Amino acid sequence: HRAGLAQKRLRLQGLRLSATALDAALKRERREFDRLAARLRPDLVTTRIERQRERLMALERLRDTLGYEATLARGYAVVRGDGAVVTGVAAAQAAAVLEIEFADGRVRAGSGVRPKRASKPAPPPPEQGTLL
Repeated sequence: HRAGLAQKRLRLQGLRLSATALDAALKRERREFDRLAARLRPDLVTTRIERQRERLMALERLRDTLGYEATLARGYAVVRGDGAVVTGVAAAQAAAVLEIEFADGRVRAGSGVRPKRASKPAPPPPEQGTLL
């Protein structure tokens, strides 16, 4: 038993941390921390943030050009009939009220577009008779 007990004491002493060992480990960890901190220099972080800001601004400009408001600014209009977008004559004729949206505002029109009526044939000119 005494030999086993002596062996256990030796193992336990090996597991104990000495002040010297702790100090050496702390110095190693401090060097690693300093190395990592040097990689996170403020100027590098600022540069990365600026690049991301520029990318975000470019995406915002793209979103603006793809929105329908940009189309309105180019001279087009959105026509709505009874609150829904109108894309054809039949829907416009069926709507009670039309609303037209331009880049600078909206106007309301009365009932839908009236169909073109077939023009009546012109009446024949009156008979002139003969001159001779």
